[in-house]
Amino acid sequence: MQKNILILWLGAFGFVVAKHLGENNPETTIYASEINPEIYNSITETRKHPYFFEWVMLPDNIELIANVADFLPEVDIIISIIPCQFVWWAFQEIKDSLKDWVTILNLSKWIDNQSMQTVSQKLETVLEWQSYNYVYLAWGMIAQELVNNNMLGADIVCEDFDVWSQLQKLFLSDSLDINLKISDPKNTELYAALKNIIALILWYHEWKWEWASSRWYYLSKLLGEMKEVIMLLGWSESIDFSDYALCGDIIATCFGWSRNRLLGNMLWEWRDISEALWELQAQNKIAEWYETLKGVYSLTSWKAWFEEINSFGKKYIPVIPSI
Repeated sequence: MQKNILILWLGAFGFVVAKHLGENNPETTIYASEINPEIYNSITETRKHPYFFEWVMLPDNIELIANVADFLPEVDIIISIIPCQFVWWAFQEIKDSLKDWVTILNLSKWIDNQSMQTVSQKLETVLEWQSYNYVYLAWGMIAQELVNNNMLGADIVCEDFDVWSQLQKLFLSDSLDINLKISDPKNTELYAALKNIIALILWYHEWKWEWASSRWYYLSKLLGEMKEVIMLLGWSESIDFSDYALCGDIIATCFGWSRNRLLGNMLWEWRDISEALWELQAQNKIAEWYETLKGVYSLTSWKAWFEEINSFGKKYIPVIPSI
């Protein structure tokens, strides 16, 4: 039986995921929603994104819908590619329209900087009276690579094999390998969020003309501090380097041309967080690390053994947020 699939929303990442799914499942109509009117109108009229990948057109089986509320009761799989700071708000808005046992596949890399909850924990709060399947898809910095059909790998992390099997068939292609992880997704979510801080700090040191061996020194220290943060949050102290959200995503984010690397370079050059964030916004880019760093620094600032995180946080988070 064909499942109704809805993608929320169509930023750069959402757009290329929609392209991949449409081309990978040509006989399936895949629905998508976007709240930015400029993006919605551009894709509706031209099949192209107004900001990114101007040479790419979405396949015809990707259908944009204007009224999500009317369609949601029929949706079996929600693919959430919502920018991290809007996840809680978006699901709060749609929760009463969700079908029982809808599958929510999350691709956001985020920790709430007030509660220090992952996306799965936030949804447990928002959807506490509803039955649903939560799945986390972990991969590296893939927008450009996915557009180009370069070889990539991803982990689908969930606690139900049948759900994983459905999603694996949806995403698996000649250029995208899918691994199975049947487990609680929280550690994987933490890897994906915390590695953004690692990339940022590492490439701050790059701009200081500290070379490969020095950067590997900082990487080793930051991995140790990440492990301690995960333990502070009450999750497993075991670090799984086979997880794409850890090893694969760290390599992609730290050594590719990521937003976090760009921002680390900017901060050493300009020394001004407001100016750097403004420049990213002007490029229609969101650096997830900053919101994550606020929360992590509020946990670590009183503990001397978080030397690298605290040194960086002291420079760029002058007021410690309460949690």
